[in-house]
Amino acid sequence: MPEIQFQGNRYSLDENENLLDGLLRQHARAPYSCRAGVCHSCMLRVTAGCSPSEAPSLLTAEQIKKGYILACQTKVTGDLSLTLPTRDEVPGILTELEPISSTEVAVKVSTRLPFDVSIGEHITLVSNEGLEARYPVTGLSEDLQTLECTITRSAGGSPFSAWIHSEARTGDRLMVIKNG
Repeated sequence: MPEIQFQGNRYSLDENENLLDGLLRQHARAPYSCRAGVCHSCMLRVTAGCSPSEAPSLLTAEQIKKGYILACQTKVTGDLSLTLPTRDEVPGILTELEPISSTEVAVKVSTRLPFDVSIGEHITLVSNEGLEARYPVTGLSEDLQTLECTITRSAGGSPFSAWIHSEARTGDRLMVIKNG
């Protein structure tokens, strides 16, 4: 049986039990939401042991390179040490798309996790389709779980901007990355 080290505790998984189910069965404080790999709420980082290779298509190449896994999609075959992901990259949900003008839209993104960023700092937003662009933060909620950006569409602009203005909908999922 694989042994998991997570948040200062050890957990044993039953044979054929996925990582999230095993952690929750033993009352670990593991984050989760959809249980389908879409929301990325259950994303964890492997710090020791062999990263399972299941369900990599649900993560970006950069996330896989950094050792991230989705607990709800992972069958563990060996011992692992895990941590929560760093707060410089978190999943987000578009909660508001408000047109300001014909070329500008105010976008609000809920991260569901506190995200350490300040007004004026730049973040990168990445769509599920892999489109990405960098924008300054123009607003923050008090709990730091919702941030706002103004996205301008221009001729020859970024594909992400075109997507936000023409295809994006409230409820779409994004990755939010803090730029160093």
